[in-house]
Amino acid sequence: MENQQISWAINCYSEDVKRGHDATRIADTIVATWEGIDSIMRLIIGKGGFNALFSQSIEVTGQSYPWLATLSQGGQSDVDLKALRVLLLNQDTIDFAAASDALLSSFLNKLMDLIGLSLTKRLLRPIIDPLLTVKL
Repeated sequence: MENQQISWAINCYSEDVKRGHDATRIADTIVATWEGIDSIMRLIIGKGGFNALFSQSIEVTGQSYPWLATLSQGGQSDVDLKALRVLLLNQDTIDFAAASDALLSSFLNKLMDLIGLSLTKRLLRPIIDPLLTVKL
């Protein structure tokens, strides 16, 4: 596996707030992003692998955004993206955008630790590239 000192720092959803996008649009974009990642990653690491990785990312991100912890299932059940959308829309837009940026960054960093930067980029480029201002 590659030895890299690179980490993902996503801030696309926070940028959407600054651009004046409404909360519903941002939440829908976040859920669509996770649906895309889910569909790709389940082919590679399976349903349980995706659920575990997502749950670990929720636990890490939940330290800064405790309201996210309500989504944690310990990786034992399917990720509920509808519940994520509802939870997001019940938060302040700036807060949920920042939490979503942190959650996606955490997930990508964990995935990169497992499979390397090159494979992470190759697998998720169609999902992640549209979110980044600086392309990989």
